[in-house]
Amino acid sequence: MTPIRVRESCMLRTANRNPGNQGFTLVELLIAIAVGSIVMAAVMTSFLSQHNVYLAQDEVVQIQQSARVAMDMLTRDIHSAGYNPNHLAGGAGITTAGATTLTFTRDDGTGILETITYTRSGANMLTLNITPLPAGTTAADWPANVAENIINLEFCYLMSSGNCILAPTAAQRPNIRSVQVSIMAQAALMDTKSLPPVRTYTTPSGALWSSTAGFRSRYFTTTVQCRNLGL
Repeated sequence: MTPIRVRESCMLRTANRNPGNQGFTLVELLIAIAVGSIVMAAVMTSFLSQHNVYLAQDEVVQIQQSARVAMDMLTRDIHSAGYNPNHLAGGAGITTAGATTLTFTRDDGTGILETITYTRSGANMLTLNITPLPAGTTAADWPANVAENIINLEFCYLMSSGNCILAPTAAQRPNIRSVQVSIMAQAALMDTKSLPPVRTYTTPSGALWSSTAGFRSRYFTTTVQCRNLGL
C-alpha cells in the first residue's frame, strides 16, 4: 500500500508543477487591459481624424461642384446674349443689367426670341428663368434652381470704353461688351472640427465678400465676352 501512496503523491506534485495549468495573475490582466485600451484609443483617434478629413474634403467638393456648374451655365448662356441670326423684330441683347440679376434675349435657334434671366434667390440658390416656356415644361418648372449654396453673386459689365459698371443704365446697355461674373459658394454646414477662419475676397467691382467663420467657402470669377453684342 505504501508504494501506491508514494506514486500518487509524486503524481500530484508533478501535476501541480505543470506550467500548462497556470493562469494569469490579476496584475497581468490589468496590464493587458491597459495596453489594449491604449491601442484601441490610438486606432479610434486615427479613424476619427481620417473621417473628419474625409468630411471636410467632401464639403469642399460639393461647394466647388456647385460653383462650377453655376459658372459653366452662366458662361455658356451669356456668350449667346444678343444672338439674332434671323433679325427678329425688336432685336436681341441685354435688357436688364443689374449687380445680381442679368436678363437678356436671344434667338433660340428656331426663330423665336426667348428671354433668359439669372439671379440669386433668398435661399442661396442661383436660379434661371426662360420665357416663353421651353417645350415639355410648365410654369411650375420655372424659375429653375441651377446651383445651391451660392451666397454671393455679382455681374460687373465691361463697356466699350473698358470701364466696369455694376448697373448700366438703359442708355449704357448697348455699349456692354463683356460681363465679369463672380460667385462665392459656401458649405451648408459648419465645420465644427477645424473651424475654418473667415476668408475675404475682392470682386472686380471692388466689393469685399467675407465668408462665415467656421464655414468653408470658394470664390470664382471669370470674364465672359458677349460675342453677339456691338457687332
